[in-house]
Amino acid sequence: MGKIYLDNATTTRLDPEILVTMLPYLEEEFGSPSSPHSLGRRAREALEVARTEVARFAGCQQEEVFFTASASEANNLALKGAFGARGRRWRRLLVSAVEHASVLHTSQSLAREAADLAVVGVDLQGRVDLDLFAGAARDGAGLVSVMHGNPEVGTLQPVQDICRISKECGALVHIDATATAGLFPGLWRELEADLMTLSPHLFHGPKGIAALMVRRGIRLLPQIDGGIQEGGLRAGTQSVALAVGFGEAARLAREAAPNRAARLRVLGRRLRDRLEETLSDWVLTGHREARIPGHLSLCLKYVEGEAVLGLLDDAGILAGSGSACTLGAGKPSHVLQALGLDPVLARGAVDFCLSKLNTPEEVDEVGVALTDIVARLRRLSPLAPGAAEV
Repeated sequence: MGKIYLDNATTTRLDPEILVTMLPYLEEEFGSPSSPHSLGRRAREALEVARTEVARFAGCQQEEVFFTASASEANNLALKGAFGARGRRWRRLLVSAVEHASVLHTSQSLAREAADLAVVGVDLQGRVDLDLFAGAARDGAGLVSVMHGNPEVGTLQPVQDICRISKECGALVHIDATATAGLFPGLWRELEADLMTLSPHLFHGPKGIAALMVRRGIRLLPQIDGGIQEGGLRAGTQSVALAVGFGEAARLAREAAPNRAARLRVLGRRLRDRLEETLSDWVLTGHREARIPGHLSLCLKYVEGEAVLGLLDDAGILAGSGSACTLGAGKPSHVLQALGLDPVLARGAVDFCLSKLNTPEEVDEVGVALTDIVARLRRLSPLAPGAAEV
C-alpha cells in the first residue's frame, strides 16, 4: 500500500507532466542562457518563456519577475534589498509575529543594523490585528512584510487591508505568498503590493527555484554580486530546467486553480468533520474559515505531536507538526506561541495539508487512523482523564 502524503504545506510531489518539460534542459539543451551561441540562445528563449508564464500566473509584467534559488532567498532580497537601497533614509520595518523564519530572522538582522523593527501581534486565530498594525504603520513604516497564508496553522491574512493601510502610510509592501500562490493565481494583480515571493515546489513544481515579483520602479540593492543576470539583481547562471519547470507549474496552476481550491476546501472540511465526529479533546488552530484550502491544523490534548506523527508514519500517513521543537530545545514554534496557546497543549500540534493528488478515501482513512492512534497514546498518558476514552 502506498503512502498517504499530507505534508503539502512543506513541499509537494513534482508533477510528472512538469518533469517531462524539464528533462530536455538537463540533457541535450544544457546551454547557459548567458552564452551567445545557438545553444545559449535557445536556453535564453526558454528562460524568458518561463518568466512569461510566471508573470501570467502572478498577474504581473514579465520584467517584474526575478528568479531566485528559494523563497527564503527571495524574502532576503526583498527585505535586505529594499533596506539597502534606501540607506539612512530608512524608517520602520514592520512584520507580523507569525512570519516565516526567513522574514523574522532577516528583520532581526536588519534591526542590528539600525532598522527600527516592529513586530505586530496576531489574534487567537493567527490573523494580524489591523488596529495594532495601523497604529504601528502610522508611526512611520518604511517596509511592511506579511505572509498571505501561514503554512503551519493555515490562516489567511487580510492582505488587501494590510496593503491599503500600508500605502496610506507611504510604506512599501512585501507579501510572502509561498504557501498560497498555487491556489490564488493573479494575487499580485489584486493587491497593491510592491514585492511578492512565489515558490513552485508548493504547487507541484521543482525545488531549488523561486521568484520575487518587483513592481516597476522599485529599487533593490542586489544581495549576490558577480554578474548581470536577473536584471543585475541576482548574479549567477540561471537553471533553465528549473525555470521551465516553474513556468509549467505556473501554467497548470493558473488553469486549474478555481476548481482545485474548491475541491481542496471540500476535502479539508471532510477531514475536519470526520475528526469532530470521532475524536474528542482537540483544538483547531488557525482561522476556521479564512484558511488555506485543504489545510487542517490542530492541537491534541494529552499526547505529544511527535509521537502521533511517528505512529501515523508507521501507518503509511505522512503529516506535519506545528510543534516542531527547535533543535531539541523543547519549545513550541513561534507561530503557536504568537497565538497564545498553552505550551503544553502546543506540544500536541499536528497539521494536514492536502493537494490535488489526495482523495476522499484517503481523507477517511486518515480520520480513522488518527482516532485510533490518539486513543492508544492516551491510554499510556498519565495526563489523560478516563484512560480508555477518546
